[in-house]
Amino acid sequence: MGEEKKIAIWGSYLTWDGGIDFLCYLVNGLYSVQDKYKLKFYLILPYDNITELKSFTLSVLNAVTKGGKIQLGGTNVNDKIRAAFKQYDIPVEIVYYNYLQKNVNKKLKKLKIDVLFPVIKSFNFDFETSYVSYIPDLQHKHLPHFFSAKEIKFRDERFTSLLDTSKAVIVNALAVKADIEKHYGQTYNVFSLPFCPPGPSAAWQISNETAQLRKFNLPKRYFLISNQFWKHKDHITAFKAFNLLIKQPGYADVKLLCTGLMQDPRFPEYVQDLKDFITNNQLQDKIRLLGYIAKEEQIALMNQTDALIQPTLFEGGPGGGAVYNAIAMGTRCIVSDIPVNLEIDDDKITFFKAASPEDLARKMALVLNTPYQKPTLALLQKEGHDRMQELGEALIKVMKQVNPTL
Repeated sequence: MGEEKKIAIWGSYLTWDGGIDFLCYLVNGLYSVQDKYKLKFYLILPYDNITELKSFTLSVLNAVTKGGKIQLGGTNVNDKIRAAFKQYDIPVEIVYYNYLQKNVNKKLKKLKIDVLFPVIKSFNFDFETSYVSYIPDLQHKHLPHFFSAKEIKFRDERFTSLLDTSKAVIVNALAVKADIEKHYGQTYNVFSLPFCPPGPSAAWQISNETAQLRKFNLPKRYFLISNQFWKHKDHITAFKAFNLLIKQPGYADVKLLCTGLMQDPRFPEYVQDLKDFITNNQLQDKIRLLGYIAKEEQIALMNQTDALIQPTLFEGGPGGGAVYNAIAMGTRCIVSDIPVNLEIDDDKITFFKAASPEDLARKMALVLNTPYQKPTLALLQKEGHDRMQELGEALIKVMKQVNPTL
């Protein structure tokens, strides 16, 4: 029997819903090779009262600088992270700290942690535990008009510091690695993770799908967009394409359903612009904005749709989380042909020219007119398990760059 290897998962920074899903996705990859490498997992979180204070402070700053609302109470982000790990049945021992990096250093040293990941903020002292860093994307280089000069400077400084001080940095796509080489000039310590969608998760409660969907009164044929309502997700192209599609003979019954939190802090008027488009084109009974819904409901809608539409203009990983989930369920996807998305290698994907409503409308019609038989649940689970093992091996390989004894 080999010695147990201790992996610490830093949950302080990937705290939005997609970030938490991504964190669980990475750990699930490692969990799939747990027995082979004798892994034990620790989840590193700030004390709950500190997280609550941080959330309140950020809401005050947002109210002062951007006119947002001050939020009192609400769900503690730690609760969301703990619930996600429980839902995905990931066994972890939780370690709390006081939000200071030196306190993390002290606690990990005492536990004799072998590797900490993902680190998103560089250390300003000699951190004593081996660690793997993470850079999500260089969106500020592609869409600088989405950022203030201060935000661009902050991101450049943070990413440069991570690259200069880390032995290993993971990214979600070869396109991100290419961006780093172009803008920062070094990639010797940057490792791109493979495209490895999971299989159907027990946490998604697929067996209870009929009950989950009853309240939505679903049409026979519908497309689904499952993104946050952020401007770069480019819902408007999909809305225009859908409007073109349903004006053609034979498609009047088709609907478009959209899930996701309906706000964009950087462009507060964006959601209203989308609603105005719906109203101005008399699409109120055709496009349904469902807002934020439970994960299992989102997956159930994804399982029944004719195809997921991913019109995004920018992603840090191929297709974004929605495409990963759709492939896990064996659902077809119509995806914008931006470089990062072209890294997707799966026969369930149809690409369309990004920002082109006309091409997207053609591809939507093509999908509706192409017969499709979903793989069996057993096959989807096997394929997902194999991909998770591939991801786990890739992560172990990177971790050995910082700690060869792993």
